[in-house]
Amino acid sequence: MKVSVKDEIRAAGKRITRTREAVLSVLESAKYPLSSTEVYARLKKQKVAIDPVTIYRNLDALKDLGLVTRLKLHQEEQFRYEMKEGREHHHHIRCKSCGRVVDLLLCPLKKLTAMIERKTRFVVGDHSLEFSGWCPKCQ
Repeated sequence: MKVSVKDEIRAAGKRITRTREAVLSVLESAKYPLSSTEVYARLKKQKVAIDPVTIYRNLDALKDLGLVTRLKLHQEEQFRYEMKEGREHHHHIRCKSCGRVVDLLLCPLKKLTAMIERKTRFVVGDHSLEFSGWCPKCQ
């Protein structure tokens, strides 16, 4: 039986607050990783009264619980966040002009990772790959 995100939060001894539910809702509906500023803007547009610090604390708590991935894209000041549940390992491409981020729902590094493990006898725990370029609107 699959455990829901809310059940995982409760199992960790945390409460499901309205704020936490609102942040989760925004992340679950996002098509790409969002910064805390973008989460705030979406919640404000939905008329959810919440301050940016509370959003950041909730994002950090969700990351600590292992429910959200926090990533730092090259040449960006802020972290971005995305839900882990239901998402396979993937990478991102970012527009150099407008900053748009798109998920690349693939990982071309599986064979390379296996080769690195064979050659170095390391066990690769994680890797990241980021592309950048110009989106169709900015070309």
